[in-house]
Amino acid sequence: MEPMSSLNPIDRVFGAIVPRAVDAIDIDDVIGQVDINHVISQVDMDAVLARIDMDALLERIDIDGIIGRVDMQKILDRIDLDAVIGRLDIDALIGRVDIASLVQKAGIDDIVSNASRGVIARMLDLVRRQLVGLDAVLIGATNKVFRRPSEQAAVRDGTVTGQLAGGISRFVAYLIDALTISVSYGVAAAVVVYLVELLSGQKIEPSGHSLGWIIGYGVFAFLYYWIGLSITGRSIGKGLVGLRVVREEGEPISPGRAAVRTFVYPFSFILGLGLIPIVTGKHRRALHDWAAGDTVLYDWGDRPAELPAPLTAWVRRRTGEVPEAEPEVSSPS
Repeated sequence: MEPMSSLNPIDRVFGAIVPRAVDAIDIDDVIGQVDINHVISQVDMDAVLARIDMDALLERIDIDGIIGRVDMQKILDRIDLDAVIGRLDIDALIGRVDIASLVQKAGIDDIVSNASRGVIARMLDLVRRQLVGLDAVLIGATNKVFRRPSEQAAVRDGTVTGQLAGGISRFVAYLIDALTISVSYGVAAAVVVYLVELLSGQKIEPSGHSLGWIIGYGVFAFLYYWIGLSITGRSIGKGLVGLRVVREEGEPISPGRAAVRTFVYPFSFILGLGLIPIVTGKHRRALHDWAAGDTVLYDWGDRPAELPAPLTAWVRRRTGEVPEAEPEVSSPS
């Protein structure tokens, strides 16, 4: 500090007066008289915040150091969880949760639906693949007996959609249809008998109307096949197995052709003669197929229908699609 003698008179006066004035001021009293709220209200906080470089400020904060100095265990020890839980109104909390909205956002219904469809579809695909495999074995054996060239199209591009259906698949579809018709007709007949008895008050003996029940069964079966073929080209059995009836040109079958096919259908079962061409014929068409000018194809849509691995290898080896000794083709087990 410079000596007082070296200062000019004004500096010497201030140097003597200011310290005494400061000592005479009661800082606490001055602060107490300041209206802090009024001072804060005069501050333009937006302007202050605008001048703060938040990025630079955050970069200077050592977040890891702050977190490292926090003793989480002590914080948790000081929390009375029982008191916290005790103050929670669980019923009110659950009541404020929009369960329907949560389920909709999470897509639970779609997940369950897709999972269910996925299981059913995989099981159906498994059965279809096995039937196609059996068809391939039967077709291969028939071609060998009749010395026909082997058919490579059955496994081309890993799909059977659009290929001529084999006898095994068609037979299984027939069994499903026969069961469906019998059960449906039985239920419908029972309902009709019940209603007639209820309205007339008379007991009806089914055995006394055998001819009528047979005719009714025939009409019911005709409508079952005709309606299904006219609308979708399938019956229930064909739909489950993955078959479709189309015209020879590949166009959908018309209601007229569907009626002809359905009418001739029973005649194919006379001694089974009308069904033999399904196995022995090159085009695998039965008597009712020829009469209606249609054919039956595999139809799985866009889903692949690759044969089971051993059967695929067996068919490919015998159709010449891959060499016999090629290592990636496994032998049938």
